Amino acid sequence: MRLTSIPPRTPRGAGEVLLHDESGALVGQVRFRLCARCRAGRLLGIWILESRRQEGLGRRAVRVALARGHGYRWNTTLQTRPGRGFFLALTAHDGVRLRHGRALCPHLLGPFGNALSHLGLRRLVCPPHHEPP
Repeated sequence: MRLTSIPPRTPRGAGEVLLHDESGALVGQVRFRLCARCRAGRLLGIWILESRRQEGLGRRAVRVALARGHGYRWNTTLQTRPGRGFFLALTAHDGVRLRHGRALCPHLLGPFGNALSHLGLRRLVCPPHHEPP
């Protein structure tokens, strides 16, 4: 199994961890965002090929993503029922608690947050003490 970690290309961009099998086929992906300013991270999505689930691949890929923001506070976007089970197992196995919901900082809201900002609704997105540069 080959894991490739690709950092975000821009401060608000998404990074990813890709998992390829021995033949080079993509079998998994974790997408994430980081905010160095607020020391926060957000898992955007996890995908593992169904036939490769229950092998610990998702947990390995999440560990690599979390290492990109070592010491950061992390959370996830909304979690599906299988996703909640995965994150509960991750917490039990690794002690990593990843709650879901609103981003831990306004800079991790992505395109939706940017759209609100352009509409003049920045106060809904960014508290005054966290105005983006």
